[in-house]
Amino acid sequence: MNQYREIITFIILALTISLSQVGKSETFVEALSSIYNNNPQLQAQRIKVKEIDENYIQAISEGGFQAGVSGSIETNTAKLNSNVFSQTDGSTSVSGNPRAIQLQITKPLYQGGRVKWLKSQTRSSVLSARENLKSFEQNIFMAGAEAYVSVLRNEEVARIRRNSVKVLTRQRLAAIERFNIGVGTRTDIAQAESRLASSESGLAQADSQLQSSRAAFVRIVGHVAVDLQEVPSFEIPKTADEIKSLARSNNPDLLAAYFSGDAAASAISVAKSAYRPKITLNALAGSSRGQTFGIGDSDQLALAARVSVPIFTSGMNRSRVRKASLAKARLDFELRDLELSIDQIVEQSWHELNASRLALVASNTQVSAAEVAFEGVSLEQELGLRNALDLLNAEQEVLNAKLSVADARYNVSISEFKILMSMGAFHSEGIDLPVSFYNPEGYFEDISDNKMSNLLKKFE
Repeated sequence: MNQYREIITFIILALTISLSQVGKSETFVEALSSIYNNNPQLQAQRIKVKEIDENYIQAISEGGFQAGVSGSIETNTAKLNSNVFSQTDGSTSVSGNPRAIQLQITKPLYQGGRVKWLKSQTRSSVLSARENLKSFEQNIFMAGAEAYVSVLRNEEVARIRRNSVKVLTRQRLAAIERFNIGVGTRTDIAQAESRLASSESGLAQADSQLQSSRAAFVRIVGHVAVDLQEVPSFEIPKTADEIKSLARSNNPDLLAAYFSGDAAASAISVAKSAYRPKITLNALAGSSRGQTFGIGDSDQLALAARVSVPIFTSGMNRSRVRKASLAKARLDFELRDLELSIDQIVEQSWHELNASRLALVASNTQVSAAEVAFEGVSLEQELGLRNALDLLNAEQEVLNAKLSVADARYNVSISEFKILMSMGAFHSEGIDLPVSFYNPEGYFEDISDNKMSNLLKKFE
């Protein structure tokens, strides 16, 4: 009985949620805001940046104090023979509970500049990670935006094809009626049925594509697409050169590559620091109590500076320097390739946008002309000046023109999104979403700006 109640409760809840969606519409900005606040992939990337932030704290700790306490306590009993030359038993039992505690503090005074350059390397890596987060945000927005406009396009395509099925159904019935009164032929009926079957097939495919795009929408945005509004028009620079200039300054992939190059340059200095001497200050304080065998209690206090100088490492240090230098050279070439790739994307997207805009204008003109032609052919058929095939062809031209408009609108939006991405503007702040912006610096400041860190920095 309880199981039935749970099932009924679940059904009521599902119906409540479904009914709450009725009458609601969603804008493009609202969809992107939902992605920004709820997408689990984006949340995971934010945590990944926090992981990289910790590398900077670990780099700082290599130059700071290291303190440790160790202690021991034992229980032992020993039997001592006091007369080894006598046959009599002259042994004596000795027992004790020795205890010891030791405090050791270590402070690196000089490590050949390793800590300095390690901090520089990790800091650049942190900045690179933040740009990678922005790049991921752009990519996830692009996926959501593409799903959004795909739903709009496929809804329009399904509507157009459904209307075409209705029109062709009427034409088929009209062809049958004309045949029954001796005006038409079986050929007219067969042609109408052929076009109707083709249109029904197109409708089935359109419905399938619509469901696929809605599933993609749910996957990215996090909820069902309900009454999506038209995509707003974005302001795009007038020339491709302007877009390229903005991309060089703001594209997050490029900025991440720049910072990665800085990190690689610092990594070379980190590797070279292994050639230099190291100086470490050690302080030791200890106390022993309850010792046996005549050893008295003792206290220990020691302070020592240790110097180590690398002389020969079988080529290890030199290999590490070469490896770091090669990594920097590789990143430089990858950066140049990325710059060329972004220039290519800008050029392609720019020309695609212009072509799509022209295609949209032409397709709208085509729709108007095709509808006028369809009306004219319909009247001419009634007067016997046109046959059934002419009417079917005219209807097909209207269908194709309307589908071209839907595709052109989709292509215009996608091209605009690509240009915004290349400019580094297709993210929450660039679009000015009505959300509370995530600040990647907040966590870094929380873990790096504390009293203990500030205290230790005074000794560095």
